[in-house]
Amino acid sequence: MIHACRTFESCRLSAPAEKVWALIRPMSFSWWKLVDKVESTNGTPDQVGSLHALKYKDGQSISINIRELSDIEHFVTWEVVSSDEALPVSSTIHTIRVRRITASNETFVEWSTDFSSDASAEVIQDSKFKKLEAFKDMEAAMK
Repeated sequence: MIHACRTFESCRLSAPAEKVWALIRPMSFSWWKLVDKVESTNGTPDQVGSLHALKYKDGQSISINIRELSDIEHFVTWEVVSSDEALPVSSTIHTIRVRRITASNETFVEWSTDFSSDASAEVIQDSKFKKLEAFKDMEAAMK
């Protein structure tokens, strides 16, 4: 699949990078208010190649495949591989990366998404706003 558009959002969290990474790494999305639960369908959350079903509070369910995970570089990459509802794009690959801000012991979090060429401006804007809301949820989970 050719990815034609990459979106990128970032934030600064008032918590050490290790604490933020410990929240993200399990891939439970427990910090994100949009997600109701995550169930492993093949493998464990810390296993590259594992599959997981994300069930959103609005009832939608998607399957994701963990493509990369690094405890050294503090990032995780996953691909949406299926959905119980028709998706507005044929492919999305997400990466969340956690970086230490050494001057203040805070954390810089990046979330990028690569969309297939059929992504509309509406899909891209929706992704942006969902990421910004997710960052607020991450900050709240740090308290």
